[in-house]
Amino acid sequence: MTIVPMIDLMKDGVKGGYAVGAFNVNNLEYLQAVLNAAQELKSPVIVSAARSEFEYMTGDTLVAMIKSYSSRYSVPVAINLDHGPNIEAVADAIKAGWTSVMYDGSMLSLEENIKNTREVVKLAHYFGVCVEGEIGTIGGTDEMELGKGVSSHRESYMADPAHCKRFVEETGVDCLAAAIGTAHGLYKLPPKLDFARLETIRKLTKLPIVLHGGTGVPVADIQKAVSLGVGKINFSTVVRQACIETMKKTLAADPDNLDLMHLMGKSRDAMQSAVMDCMKMTKSNGKA
Repeated sequence: MTIVPMIDLMKDGVKGGYAVGAFNVNNLEYLQAVLNAAQELKSPVIVSAARSEFEYMTGDTLVAMIKSYSSRYSVPVAINLDHGPNIEAVADAIKAGWTSVMYDGSMLSLEENIKNTREVVKLAHYFGVCVEGEIGTIGGTDEMELGKGVSSHRESYMADPAHCKRFVEETGVDCLAAAIGTAHGLYKLPPKLDFARLETIRKLTKLPIVLHGGTGVPVADIQKAVSLGVGKINFSTVVRQACIETMKKTLAADPDNLDLMHLMGKSRDAMQSAVMDCMKMTKSNGKA
């Protein structure tokens, strides 16, 4: 096992025609599922946690768990803060030993986003930590549902290629999460990815692109996005769904069984299977 900066995995992926999956974790079984899947498929992997997950686990504890559990394995692993809301959250992650951070200033004005992201980059790069920034709004599927069929609404949350170029040039971020039509959560309508926008952003910024909201995106669209320069794809809902559905079935089948390891083990195995499916979609299997 090697703990590496996320950008190294992404650059290798873009060069090799695959993307690296980033999976949010918040307990031991979730972490086991992700790392077991990576080792079984010989895939590089990004272990992520949003601020709420970081606080739930405590960041340094999670880093220690990742290093300890993955020490038996050979695949490269990056540790990433997902959607860091402010510079304090980023500083906490860096102090805890995380190798990559995302600062999400997408709800701010472009000028404020640039200003704050530049400060994050300055801090993170001083400690050898890479930074993901965001342009456009990668919200939830409910927000997309509200705006279905309204082109002006859709355009309002999509990443502007010119803004992306300026953002990258003025902040020095290592990779860019650009909103091109995906969202977090379960899609109520099939997502419509704007591949022309993605291609333009990639050409203007020359950076690996991050795709958030990977759950429910058709395999063909995932792989087309990869071919256009997406180097990292975030998956969370699909794995949590596998966990909870399996837990419900296990409890229903044997409600008096108080063996927590049995219950959690079944859920861990289901999560591992879901993670492996995602890795195959992004074509990262066999790349480590």
